Amino acid sequence: MPGWLFDSVALIDWYCGRSGIAPYVDDVLLGKIQGTFSTITEIELWQGLRPGEEEDHLALLALLERIPLDSAIAQQAGRLRQEVGLARLSLPDAAIAATAQLTGHTLLTRNTRDFTPLRHLLAVELYSKD
Repeated sequence: MPGWLFDSVALIDWYCGRSGIAPYVDDVLLGKIQGTFSTITEIELWQGLRPGEEEDHLALLALLERIPLDSAIAQQAGRLRQEVGLARLSLPDAAIAATAQLTGHTLLTRNTRDFTPLRHLLAVELYSKD
């Protein structure tokens, strides 16, 4: 069942209790849609944790399915960067976008700056912070 691929901003918003992400999280928790994340997102989240947040962080990640990086995702991320432009699409964002694209998930984000240029290439759901 295709569903949401939460990008790093979306999971940070969820962790911080921001209301804009709440309907999407509710649908995942109620089993209406699958929630996933890229290994790249996991790396980005771990680098920002403060001491004492580890247990809550692991609980959050346990509610979603991790999609590991593989050769197909690496190749597609490289293609996306070539198509969009190396200066316009970071390597982590390209890997997250490629993960969504190849798995058939809709990329869930409020990061309009980095992911709007990809809307013609993959499904992107933009939400607001509040």
